[in-house]
Amino acid sequence: MRAIVNGKLVDLPTGATVEDLRAKLPEIGQDDVMEEGFSGTRPLKDTEALKEGSKVWTVPKIVKG
Repeated sequence: MRAIVNGKLVDLPTGATVEDLRAKLPEIGQDDVMEEGFSGTRPLKDTEALKEGSKVWTVPKIVKG
């Protein structure tokens, strides 16, 4: 399965979840993972599976300092 993550094409196993994505791409860390769809953008939970051809990107969590 392939997905576009932060503008890069990434090969993932079929049925990969957001947790699997974090394991494969450690630079994502604990950033929020957002999915682009026909009805707009929505955040994904760690247990949600990615779909073939998904367009996702990560947004760093806001830290007040």
